[in-house]
Amino acid sequence: MTTVTERALWEAMVEARAFDQAMCRHNGHWHEARGEEAVFVGAYADLGPGDVVAPHFRGTCAVALQRGASPDVLAAGVFGTGGSRSGGHWRGDICPAPGPRSIGMFSGSLGTSVAYATGAALHLSRTTPGAAAVCGFGDGTANSGIVAESLNLAAMLALPIVYVCQDNQYATSLPSAVALAGERVSDRARALSITAHDIDGNDVLAVRAAVGTAVERARAGGGPSFVHALTYRMGGHYMNDPETYRTPEEVAAWAERDPIARLQEVLVARGELDATDADARIAQAHARMDAVVAQAKARGEDPPAPPLARTPRTRPR
Repeated sequence: MTTVTERALWEAMVEARAFDQAMCRHNGHWHEARGEEAVFVGAYADLGPGDVVAPHFRGTCAVALQRGASPDVLAAGVFGTGGSRSGGHWRGDICPAPGPRSIGMFSGSLGTSVAYATGAALHLSRTTPGAAAVCGFGDGTANSGIVAESLNLAAMLALPIVYVCQDNQYATSLPSAVALAGERVSDRARALSITAHDIDGNDVLAVRAAVGTAVERARAGGGPSFVHALTYRMGGHYMNDPETYRTPEEVAAWAERDPIARLQEVLVARGELDATDADARIAQAHARMDAVVAQAKARGEDPPAPPLARTPRTRPR
């Protein structure tokens, strides 16, 4: 376990939501992650620079922020402007450009990042003893065949990887209770003899503890683990989602379990956070991220970056 404090976890969730909500205001392609912060902040909080991360697309930027990325560069990566890691040659739309030890390229056919992460874990097992991969994906993605293949390979080779199912209870507009056969998605991992845990995904401390235990197990050669974190997507699947498939009462009930407010209440009760200061901190974060994202979006009007130099192909003889 690292020295990341619980106050730092709260601040990371605040930063994550501020960036996310700024993208909602400025990016019509964005897929909102509001309400799911406890999963992606808690799951990746204690990893080292040598570990590999492959977060769910809802939260990829937040994980990058946790690992030291600049919000300016991340926002530029989403819009594909000159200030990004790719110099404007790659547009993320819903995530930044991937970087060293960070896998994050998504398409409409979700699940490929789970395979990439499993391959990274295989590489780590051969080259970097003690390192681990942590891979996040949604409950809808869990139905993809490539996820089953990845779990099987990881179990067969005892790979150092932790799979985190960020179950927000909807695959686009289809409730997971309808989309998933069986009682729990974690039972699929248990069927492969993978150690699995079902946890409250709106409790960042519970997520951190479960993933932390699984990562230590992976580092010690104990093989893969599966963490099923039940959470809730407080916004629509995408920005123009009419959300006709659920009731305002359901959304309001889950808003009462907001992961940021939940940890904030704990810290205030302990005297580690002042309620007034917390509100000011949240407002400042939203103002700062809104300015960052607006500036990155404006850079889209800049002249395009020069084309990349191509290396001539040689035909095999």
